Amino acid sequence: MKLTILTTITNPSLRQDRWIEALSCYQDLADEVVIVDGSEKKVLNTNLHFGNKFKVVHLPWPYNWNWIELPRHLNAGLSQATGDWILKLDIDQLIHENDFQGLRQTLADLPSDCQGATMQKKSFTYQGKYFEKGGQEILFRNDKNIRFGKNIDKRTDLCFPIVVMGSEQVYYYGSNDHEAPQDSYDLLYGKSLKSMKTRFSYWNYDYFFKTEDFTRREFWRMSQAYEKYFGSFDFGDSEEASFQKFLNMIKGRHDRSPYTADLSIHSKYIRKEVEELTPEQLGFNCWNKYANS
Repeated sequence: MKLTILTTITNPSLRQDRWIEALSCYQDLADEVVIVDGSEKKVLNTNLHFGNKFKVVHLPWPYNWNWIELPRHLNAGLSQATGDWILKLDIDQLIHENDFQGLRQTLADLPSDCQGATMQKKSFTYQGKYFEKGGQEILFRNDKNIRFGKNIDKRTDLCFPIVVMGSEQVYYYGSNDHEAPQDSYDLLYGKSLKSMKTRFSYWNYDYFFKTEDFTRREFWRMSQAYEKYFGSFDFGDSEEASFQKFLNMIKGRHDRSPYTADLSIHSKYIRKEVEELTPEQLGFNCWNKYANS
């Protein structure tokens, strides 16, 4: 069984991603790693030495992006994947090394009619706490009929695999200037995969290592991209409003989080980064926003 990890990066150092740690993890787990580099200028060819496991697809993002561009980038990477199974991870997500062997064996043993598999999401908030979210369909077979796109049966964020049924023409901003004439492409749509649940988790650090200034800017960008596609400012209609939404979301998750993680349970790839958290990073204490609450 050959396993491909598919991930995306965009200006990873500026975005404060722990990308080198993540890629080290992916390299040890997978037989192949496909990276879609959305940076305006390629970063991977000059910052890291890549062995035969790595394939890099350069497809720049515009600064003011649209949600419909998510599957465009993911499918560009997927077209280069040669594994029997694909594991789609964001660059702020890891698999714990203790699960490498078991996860691979589980995939190898799944019945032939199983198209996908789910993993539980373990998301860290701050002060060492985390919450779990089950049933994330991030594992799927490498099949020409399985791609990223819109699930017609539910409101989707377009970054999960579907069984393709057709496509529709959509428009997005050009890659160099958000005021440039719009380009178009075919957004795939379809239905959910026939999936099975696994006992494994993936570790999500999301904004855990990010500073307040960066998060304020980035969450507002995300809110605008969401509104372009879904037609509503669910995450706030201004930079300040979106940041307050973010804070409320993190605090709500933190307050409901039943788990506290000792440093020793973190993966070896990220343990040092967690140990060296500073007050400027969300994971330390949510930038001290709730010190008195």
